[in-house]
Amino acid sequence: MEIGIQVRNADGTAGPRGIHVRLEAAEGGSADDCVTEQGGKCQFHPNSTGMYVVRISQLGYKEVSLVVNLVDSSKQYVTLDLRPLPGPTPTDSTDFTFEDTVSAADLSVPEHARREFEKGESALRENKLDAGISHLRKAIRFHESFPLAYTLLGTAYLEQKNWKDAQAALERAAALDRKSAAAYLSLGAVFNQTQNYRQAETALLHGLELNPNAPEGHYELAKTYWALGRWQEAAPHARKAVADLPDLASPHVLLGNILLRERNVQGAVHEYQEYLRLDPNGSMAQGVRQMIEKLQGASTPN
Repeated sequence: MEIGIQVRNADGTAGPRGIHVRLEAAEGGSADDCVTEQGGKCQFHPNSTGMYVVRISQLGYKEVSLVVNLVDSSKQYVTLDLRPLPGPTPTDSTDFTFEDTVSAADLSVPEHARREFEKGESALRENKLDAGISHLRKAIRFHESFPLAYTLLGTAYLEQKNWKDAQAALERAAALDRKSAAAYLSLGAVFNQTQNYRQAETALLHGLELNPNAPEGHYELAKTYWALGRWQEAAPHARKAVADLPDLASPHVLLGNILLRERNVQGAVHEYQEYLRLDPNGSMAQGVRQMIEKLQGASTPN
């Protein structure tokens, strides 16, 4: 059983990370909980068929609920729209909030360090990487044992393609908080970029152990295994990334490559076409078009 959740903002854009969603059995009682990842997505995997209710009860927003039918189908995908209550826009959940609870180490963060951290979050939401990095570095100077600040700083450096500083920040975050899935998964992404694939595998496996349903982590691990020539191990992670990140184009290329190894030409062409549908002007678009032409030409009888 699977229920895919997409949380959207009032303007129709993808919702933030950190929104709490509850799954309840229709006859009453709580069945499960999830917290949205980047892009406002999360998943439930109920153990049995039946009628379920998915519900958002988030501070600053109206309660929203939908009934989901898992009697006639084993897989459903639902969209929940955030409806702000009158008053200031909530700021407790953003795309740059990596944990839905504050770790014990963060309880001791002094107020001036926390303020700099919040300024850094705000700047990164506006894609002001330099300003965000500056505030996060200040937060760390004020409080050196601040794992969330190191995690966010590392991902900002990752966006800048500053692999060295990203690795240093994320390794520090992981050392301070061994239960931070975000730190390990982002560190794995850095190791993939620097072609340290054995280290990437270790970091990503640990991150996925902490957060098994993180789709970005599965995509990164699929890339790791592909680079190591272990495409059979990459396959299930690529398939999960494609299923859980339906609006992201690049996993379709990787899955298409894997399907070619499996001698599934038709499936590979479909995945390549999905990439072009999602990102027709992407960096891989020209090569993907050429591959589709080649595969379709090879399958056309003379």
